[in-house]
Formats: sequence, C-alpha cells, structure tokens
Amino acid sequence: MMKAIAGAAAVGILWGGGTATAGPAFDISGAWAGAGYVQKDDASRPMDVRCEIEGARNDDVIGFDGECRAMLIVRRAIGANLVFDGERFRGSYTGSRAGLAELDGAETPERDRVVLTMRFPRMVNGDDVAVMTIHLHDEHTFTIETVDRMQSGTELTTALIRFERK
Repeated sequence: MMKAIAGAAAVGILWGGGTATAGPAFDISGAWAGAGYVQKDDASRPMDVRCEIEGARNDDVIGFDGECRAMLIVRRAIGANLVFDGERFRGSYTGSRAGLAELDGAETPERDRVVLTMRFPRMVNGDDVAVMTIHLHDEHTFTIETVDRMQSGTELTTALIRFERK
C-alpha cells in the first residue's frame, strides 16, 4: 500500500479530462481532512468521525493512508490502494471491522464519481458486499459514501465523510 498520513475511506480527487486509456481521471495526491459519520448497522446510532488522509498517485496506481477518530478515544487506521487497468479500478481497502476488503469498480459516465463494490472477507450485516462511492464536488472537496444492505433488506448509509483539501 502507498504510505501516506491519516484519514477515512477515500480519496483526494482532482478530476480531469483524458480518456480511459490515458489513465484514471482523478488524482488523490495530497493532504485531506474530513468529517462525517459512520454507522455499524441499522440497530446502532451514527457516530461522528474526523479523518485525515494523505493520498498519492504513481501512473495508474492510486492510494491513500490515514486515520479516523470518533469520541476522542476511538481510532481506526484506513487506507486504500487502487490500480486502474484502462477501464476499471481494482484494489483493496483497509479500515473495515471485517478486515481487508477487495475493491472493484469504475467511474460513472459523468466522471464525477467512482463506484466501487467492496467485498469483505466475512459476513457483515447479512452479506459480504457493500458499495463505496467517491464523489468529486470540486477540486477542493469530495465525499466518500458507503452503503450496505442490512439483514432486513433495507439499504443503510454506513459511512458518509466529506473531505476538504488541507
């Protein structure tokens, strides 16, 4: 994994032009600070979090490392490493209580979002899959949202963190 500094589940993004064969349209390089919430399941309450991440890019490899904090005492290391193969992003995410998650997805046609399927090494809320969306608002802000289907069948946003460039 590309070593950097602090954060939550996501990526500093500078969406740009280019084609799929020219590489991914975003870059996660630099320092980012974020705030939002995480929620374990539909029986728990959302918990406010603050995160810091440091992102890096080397050709078609994009990654970040960081840390999120909740309630002043709870800390969780997070990180991701994505490889762009010309059409899709594949890689891994560190930070889930279930362990290392595999990531697989693509940019939307509008090129303002990357939608990634997360596959966990064990069951979480009744299955081993969730969806992470990284949404660029502008060159200085982006959000990461994770949505998981609960055992009841309803979908729940289990993480929503808005990052700003430091």
